[in-house]
Amino acid sequence: MKYEEIRRVITARMRAFSGITQDCIAYPNQTDVFEPPDEGLWCRLNIQFGQAFMAGMADQPYTRKPGQIVVQCFERVRAGCGSLTMLADPLEAHFAYWSSGDLDCLEAS
Repeated sequence: MKYEEIRRVITARMRAFSGITQDCIAYPNQTDVFEPPDEGLWCRLNIQFGQAFMAGMADQPYTRKPGQIVVQCFERVRAGCGSLTMLADPLEAHFAYWSSGDLDCLEAS
């Protein structure tokens, strides 16, 4: 997969997440200015690409492009961490061991 294809697939997967409303998620380089909500949780999606490497050779080289999907979750100051950890479980389940085409996600933490 090309990097832009990877970005689109991951962004679509995050848009399919129903554990938080979409207006509370900041996407990378989105066209509108993101304003965190006045109350409650909000998240920021970031895709961190790693060093690509050759993983095999057949009629042409096969390249693997590792990386990390980082979803930062935020709560108001002095609101505690309970709601953040309750959001982390469904987020982990949404991305862990998920695949789409040639994109495979492994464990999440």
